[in-house]
Amino acid sequence: MKFLFGFLLLWFSRESFSRGLFELTPSEKKETEERIEYFYSWPIKPGAMDSQAVKTDPVLGKPLNPHLELFARRDASLSPLLQQAGLKTSTKYLNWYCEKVLRKISPDFPCGKKKLRAWGNVLRDDKVADLAETWVEEIAYSLDEIPVEGESDRPLWSDDYWAMERGLTSYRYSEGQWFNGYTEAIGSFSQPEEWVSLKRRGLEKMNVTISRWSPSEKYDLTIEDIQFSLTNEQKREGKYYENEEGEVEPWMGLCHGWAPASIMVPKPQRPVELPGPEGSTVIWNPNDIKAMVTLAWANGEWESNFIGRRCEQKKLKTFPNGRISSQDCFDTNPATFHLALGNLIGKANASFVMDKAYDYQVWNQPLVGYRFEYFNPLNPRTKSRNWEEVAVDYDKEFKKKDRFQSPLTRGKFMEGSNTERVLRSSLQDGHIAKIVGVIATVVYLVETTPPEFGPTAGEDQYGRDTYLYDLEIAKEFGDTHLENN
Repeated sequence: MKFLFGFLLLWFSRESFSRGLFELTPSEKKETEERIEYFYSWPIKPGAMDSQAVKTDPVLGKPLNPHLELFARRDASLSPLLQQAGLKTSTKYLNWYCEKVLRKISPDFPCGKKKLRAWGNVLRDDKVADLAETWVEEIAYSLDEIPVEGESDRPLWSDDYWAMERGLTSYRYSEGQWFNGYTEAIGSFSQPEEWVSLKRRGLEKMNVTISRWSPSEKYDLTIEDIQFSLTNEQKREGKYYENEEGEVEPWMGLCHGWAPASIMVPKPQRPVELPGPEGSTVIWNPNDIKAMVTLAWANGEWESNFIGRRCEQKKLKTFPNGRISSQDCFDTNPATFHLALGNLIGKANASFVMDKAYDYQVWNQPLVGYRFEYFNPLNPRTKSRNWEEVAVDYDKEFKKKDRFQSPLTRGKFMEGSNTERVLRSSLQDGHIAKIVGVIATVVYLVETTPPEFGPTAGEDQYGRDTYLYDLEIAKEFGDTHLENN
């Protein structure tokens, strides 16, 4: 397999990204203004913390609705968010995620126990240094040193997430066929029976037919494994995750392989021809190569940096001001998020994988870049690319209008009752000097399902989100959420 990849990777090249990916449409700008206005309106509206931006396709400038196929067979009375959130709290999913993802990061993860430990229980700190290790030589903590925009120079390419219910990389995407479940998908063809039959039909017919077979079939033929070991293994994997009806949950796939592969491996650009058995020629199209690279990163052993926590709760408890009370579900500290973007992408022009859902959903996306705009929390219409021009003092005037004063949920997290919080308020927020609001526009790669068949890699697909938060400016660090998502 190493020899094969070494040959194929000779045909990779890199692409640059358009600056227009970060320009918000008029509707996005209007929506962002409305979200900010709603948040700062009086009296306080707890629901403002839960408002989410409409995800946008930055190339087309239209709303982005990824993974619609996941909901085709679900109860129409439930929202897609609730459907996926509920499914991803199942023991089956948690065990699959632990075996396939977390154990790649830490081989000693205790999968299959009565109470599955999430990564957050093992690594609870939320420090940008843990994510930037080996990527950034010297981390910048001052906002003066953080670029207001940045773009990754990593390869970055879209790929299918190769759903398990379609047989992972054994899926013949060239046919573009949607199956009614896992059993139908893996039964749509049989190997090596088809190969044995094909050999009788002549070399020309053989090569044309092979060109439309799945990536795993092409791999088996290239290494002259006429028992099709990889293909049949890919088909069988779903057997371990079937429910009573013989179905496999549609989110299970190889996104945990695609996202890091997109960052670390150059993008395939053109077809490669390799010899197969019986004098055949195996044509590897770019998306066939992507599939094998994705599979290698999904199943291989590699080190990674990891920050953040895993929220396993269905119903999140909040304070009266709307802020989530559970620290496990508080999500990544916005200061950590801000510093990660600024250091890894802004300074190092690298990238990282972001799970862009704050609850029990997991959607891994490789980041393309970001753009910051700062605003005055007391007068949100006043904006600037220079944070010092719009930051305000953390004083009595600000506190009168600050929703996070009652209860005090600024500064350092302190265990204990609300009464104890008041008594210890100076310890909790005494280090805060200024507050500044942030509009962070983030662009990332999204999956292509199914991939495009042919001699080109097809167009990459992007998503764009706008995140709102404020930063507490102290001598070294910031901390606080403007919104939960």
